[in-house]
Formats: sequence, C-alpha cells, structure tokens
Amino acid sequence: MNYKKIITAILLVSDGPVDHIYFEENFNILKAELLKIYTEINLDLKNNDFGFEINFNEIEADLLTLESVTQDLKDFKPPSILRGLSTPALETLSIVAYEQPVTKLKVSEIRGVESESSLKTLEARGLISKSGTLDVPGSPHLYITTKLFLEKLNIVSIKELPILGDYFQSPNEEE
Repeated sequence: MNYKKIITAILLVSDGPVDHIYFEENFNILKAELLKIYTEINLDLKNNDFGFEINFNEIEADLLTLESVTQDLKDFKPPSILRGLSTPALETLSIVAYEQPVTKLKVSEIRGVESESSLKTLEARGLISKSGTLDVPGSPHLYITTKLFLEKLNIVSIKELPILGDYFQSPNEEE
C-alpha cells in the first residue's frame, strides 16, 4: 500500500486535522514512521512546487496552504465563502466571533445542540481556527475567528463587529 498517497488523500478530504492515532490504528504503523511519511510528503510537495504542505505536531496533522501562496491568493479567494453556510454554521460562527476564544462545549451550550459539525465546516473554510487549549481536564480546544473572517466582513478588527445590544432598543424585543 502506498501510504503517502492514501495519507495525502485522507488529509485532503478531511474537514480539519486528523489525529495520528487514526493512521496508526488503520494502517498499523508506528508514530515515528508516520511522522517520517509526513516529512517525505512535504519534501515531495516542495520539490514539485505545490502550494500546500502537511502541518503536523505530536498529536495531529492537516493539509494547509503555504503562507506565501495564501498571500498570492488573497485577491482570488471565492467570494462565496460565506454563501452556502447553513443556519447552524452561521449561528456557530456568530457565537465564535462574539465569545472568542470559546470551546466547542460552550458553543454547543449556547446553541442548545451539538456543534462539532458546524465547527469543522467553519474551520475547513478558514473562517475559524483552533487557538490553543483551555487549562482544564480534557484540554478542550479554543476557537477564534481568522483573518479571512475579518476580510470577508471587510473589517480590520473583531472590535468592529456591531454591539448586539444596539439592536435591542426595547426590552420586549429580546423576549
């Protein structure tokens, strides 16, 4: 089996980072060998002048666009990145924008439903990203909005988001 092809394809179609344990268990390979494969794939991608690489750490890996290419693509990103988002994804994006940094559990509590799928969609579209972990048992990921999110809203800082209270002039409107 050609691990390089299979691993690259899985990372390409995944909705975000893939834990190393997934590859270790499904392909019966050791972590050290997996990290070596990531490095080989990155060398192949670089030698063939592709615009992406595998970004990996001790826990997970993801296929990401090179920073130099991201700058070149700035004017070419499809304008429809926000179009087509489901209502749950838009709700989730709003919660992350106003509550950041925020955990998946907090987002789900605010929405009243599980939000993992929406978070993965938003992360895959580059609108949110993981920004460390919360220092509590389980170390949940913290989510924040990205520079792309700001660009798509045509704002420079998250502080430019409208204050929600401005839209609720009458106490009855919040009920």
